[in-house]
Amino acid sequence: MMLQHVLVLSAYLFYVGLYGLITIRNMVRALMCLELILNAVNLNFVTFSDFFIVVN
Repeated sequence: MMLQHVLVLSAYLFYVGLYGLITIRNMVRALMCLELILNAVNLNFVTFSDFFIVVN
């Protein structure tokens, strides 16, 4: 998968989670949205570590 596709997916997950975290009052759903945000950040970490890997 190309870098741009993964970054767009990560941004989409982040904004869906952020929107849900701001608008939802139910605590369980808020924690699910927080998990979406953390999954988006984790996806960025994995993508950039794969993209910038240095092999000697």
